[in-house]
Amino acid sequence: MAHTILIIDDTVHILEITKHFLQQEGYEVKTASDPYQGIEIAKAGGIDLIVLDIMMPGLNGYQVFEILKKDPNTVAIPVIMLTARAVIENTPRPFFYGLYGVLSKPFQRWRLVQMVKDIFALMDAGQTEGEVKEAAKK
Repeated sequence: MAHTILIIDDTVHILEITKHFLQQEGYEVKTASDPYQGIEIAKAGGIDLIVLDIMMPGLNGYQVFEILKKDPNTVAIPVIMLTARAVIENTPRPFFYGLYGVLSKPFQRWRLVQMVKDIFALMDAGQTEGEVKEAAKK
């Protein structure tokens, strides 16, 4: 069974291209262009990973992340954040519980795909979050 990824991004172009990239890799993808809608989809269950934009109107990605990590139904879902701000993509960013990575927009397809594959490979191997984060640092 394919993993299900939720993409939350208010920029429709980024939302659609990210969805396309991940569907080509065989993942089931759900999308939300509104942060509140994204939270509801995540809380409904069945989400294995969230790709979350940081800069959004209403609630920003950090606020969405905080809401998800306070809810027992969504606390264990790993998150990759996307940002238009300048960050170093390869720097491990597990500074929040459950944050597995940060990618700068525009991101390269292979970086996103590889990050997703690495997270799922470790999760599928039954590794704990701490072990996944340690492996991501190497």
